Amino acid sequence: MFDIFFIWQKIKKLFSRKDVIFIVILLIVYFITRLINLDKFPIFGDEGIYIRWAKTAWHDASWRFISLTDGRQPLQTWGTIPFLKLFPNNALLGGRMFAVATGLIGLTGIFALCFYLFGKKAAYWGVFFYILTPYFLFYDRMALMDSGVNAAFIWIWFFSILLVRTIRLDVALIFGLIAGLSLLSKSSVKLFIGLSALAPLLIFEQKKKDNVKKIINFFLLFLLVCFFAISIYNIQRLSPYMHYIAQKNGTFVRSFSQFLKNPMEGLIYHLQAVPEYVFIESGYILPFIGLFGLYLLFKKDRRLAIYLSIWL
Repeated sequence: MFDIFFIWQKIKKLFSRKDVIFIVILLIVYFITRLINLDKFPIFGDEGIYIRWAKTAWHDASWRFISLTDGRQPLQTWGTIPFLKLFPNNALLGGRMFAVATGLIGLTGIFALCFYLFGKKAAYWGVFFYILTPYFLFYDRMALMDSGVNAAFIWIWFFSILLVRTIRLDVALIFGLIAGLSLLSKSSVKLFIGLSALAPLLIFEQKKKDNVKKIINFFLLFLLVCFFAISIYNIQRLSPYMHYIAQKNGTFVRSFSQFLKNPMEGLIYHLQAVPEYVFIESGYILPFIGLFGLYLLFKKDRRLAIYLSIWL
């Protein structure tokens, strides 16, 4: 039974006035780093396209799925419209406010994830690093969908852990809703949902019978998650342009036949380039902190460390 007063009492027990002050300070720092001179940075070409789509969809309901004409899911288009209404004379600011909002969702996810896994202090540190990480700082200020994809990654990973540990129907329903909305952001989100199927790694125990029961229950709920997610994703079938998504994906993803023809193509380059990008976009220091933290986590909870490593 839902009881808001019970929830409020739980929150009051978990967070003291000092905690509230910490949270408020972190939120202020977040908004300062995201909002100051938000519209002064020169516009990126794709930003102009996405903002134009949102303006078109706002003024003409028949074009609410306009992004599908370029094979892109419509969540950013829809999410940008309210901000264009708030800032009718500054479309660039309105478009970038969408990224600030999705960044806040990602920040909330980091707090919830760290709090659930490691406690209150870890949650504060997680939020602190999120705010100052150059990668998040950049994309939380651009009228692109990448900030939303980051938030999707965080929340899907969190709920995959929550689902496998609780095996609860309500968690599965919320997970399905999150996954479905995330699928309306970018096709790459499918990878996150697919990786969630590996969550049973977290519950392997010595008793094989218990493992089998938990895994069966998890996958039954996970099928429900996928059903909800696919149902939400298929709202795009209201548009005659949904098939362009598959064509667009072909621009960025190699087909199976292409992979078989030359499986090593691009591998060496990306093995060299990815670490460089990770270090640059993480401010050089954060990867070392992350690796050290992963080492400590491996010593404390090997299964969680392995699961996290697979996602990374």
